[in-house]
Amino acid sequence: MNNSRFSIVLPLVISISICAGFLICYVVMGDVFDAQKKSPGVQKLEDVLNLLDSKYVDPIDRDAVFEETISEMLHKLDPHSNYIPAKDMALMSESIEGNFSGIGVRFFKLRDTISITHVLSNSPSEKAGLKDGDQIVRINGKNAAGVKMSTDTIMSLLKGKSGSSVNVQINRYGSLLSKKIVRGRIPIKSINVSYMIDDETGYIKIDQFSIPTAYEFRQASTNLLSQGMKKLVLDLRNNGGGVLDGATQIADEFLKDGLSIVKTQGRKIGTKYYTSTSRGSLKKTELVVLINSRSASASEIVAGAIQDNDRGLIIGRRSFGKGLVQEDQKLRDGSSLRITVARYYTPSGRCIQRPYSDGMEDYYNDPTRTEESMFKVDSSIFIDSLKYKTIGGRTVYGGGGISPDIFVPLDTTGTGVYYSALLWGGAVNQFAYDYVKRNRFFENSPWSSLNEFKTQFVAEKSLIDELAEYAAQELGILPYQNSDIKHCKKKLSIQLKSEIARQIWQENGFFSVYNDFDNEVLEARSSL
Repeated sequence: MNNSRFSIVLPLVISISICAGFLICYVVMGDVFDAQKKSPGVQKLEDVLNLLDSKYVDPIDRDAVFEETISEMLHKLDPHSNYIPAKDMALMSESIEGNFSGIGVRFFKLRDTISITHVLSNSPSEKAGLKDGDQIVRINGKNAAGVKMSTDTIMSLLKGKSGSSVNVQINRYGSLLSKKIVRGRIPIKSINVSYMIDDETGYIKIDQFSIPTAYEFRQASTNLLSQGMKKLVLDLRNNGGGVLDGATQIADEFLKDGLSIVKTQGRKIGTKYYTSTSRGSLKKTELVVLINSRSASASEIVAGAIQDNDRGLIIGRRSFGKGLVQEDQKLRDGSSLRITVARYYTPSGRCIQRPYSDGMEDYYNDPTRTEESMFKVDSSIFIDSLKYKTIGGRTVYGGGGISPDIFVPLDTTGTGVYYSALLWGGAVNQFAYDYVKRNRFFENSPWSSLNEFKTQFVAEKSLIDELAEYAAQELGILPYQNSDIKHCKKKLSIQLKSEIARQIWQENGFFSVYNDFDNEVLEARSSL
């Protein structure tokens, strides 16, 4: 069914489904509504679907229309209530639980070939003898190279039940090797970056909040404390949130006993208070939290608790503004309704949920929360009705999101259309992979440590020119004018050096290099 036909049918069904206020109950409760007891609204929706199925000019996918109807109805309530089809539930559960069953490699497609960037430590792939830089060319006897195989298809072939096996053929520098890999549980780590910036300052980046996040955080912070950490930069930029308990446990690591972390309040679930305990090893560690417009939900809980309790500085740009709490209700067919059941409030009483009365599209595309907020402070929230006080008496504001204590505008120096095309078109990371592989750095790095690499390696002009030529030949990415390469040379040099470090030392390598030039991290270091 094509999109244009779908866009004609769907509004009609949605208009009726909104009137059918009992539809969710019918789907969830199941047996409560039998054929004799259906509400008029539910019966009307079924009649419409039957008429469309029998009368509409083109064939319709009845199930698809029905599922889209549920999603659209929920989005009329708020932007975060959602319907999750059964086929998407497994992936959603993996993200929340922080693990899945597979072979344990990170890869991307290069010249339509599965190219392994990292074999995870102690993973099934490592045990089977796979190495960084290997390329998978066959999976269970089927050709996997040069056949336009999608990433979803690749994942479905490599993932599977723990204890089951998958046979792969790999290309290792021209030699074809066959490997049998017995699948196992693979962690989806929330924290892939933690290192010492200097002798006293640690850095931890949290990508999302899942069930194991708090445990991972304690492991990372304990390791940094053992290296002499007295100050911490906690990076929550681009972290869209996740599990509430993960956020409250991490906030508890910093706050002294008995302080408010967050309050949730809902019409049906009542009010719940989360307070800090005496547990935690970072009560005296100096702290800066980094946020931006893509820091949301659980990230905002942590940032709000730190800010309202005057426990540390918040640096960056105003956060997204998601202050609604969802609860999953599983349906009989394996799908799920993610229903908003409460709002959460920071210790000062702020509900940081931003307005959504203008609809979902405006909610996600509000220019005051995207382009404009990147470069200047939004002064529209600085009004008395949105004014709150921290535990120490400082003024903070509601109105949607957490406003940082120190605003740092987005740095666009040296960027442009050509730079963006190279970065988002995959040219930089693909070139870095090829560079490391052809020089055999995967197996024999000429640098004894990451710090030695940072000191010795320089992405010279000749290497930048080589990258530009590579992008043109391999990906068709060309400069728009002769000055483009010169304009972004410094930015490209930093990005390329960081990507090469990532290929050898994974995420710690990338951020250890890149953060030395990151304005928000530099501001954090100077503020500690």
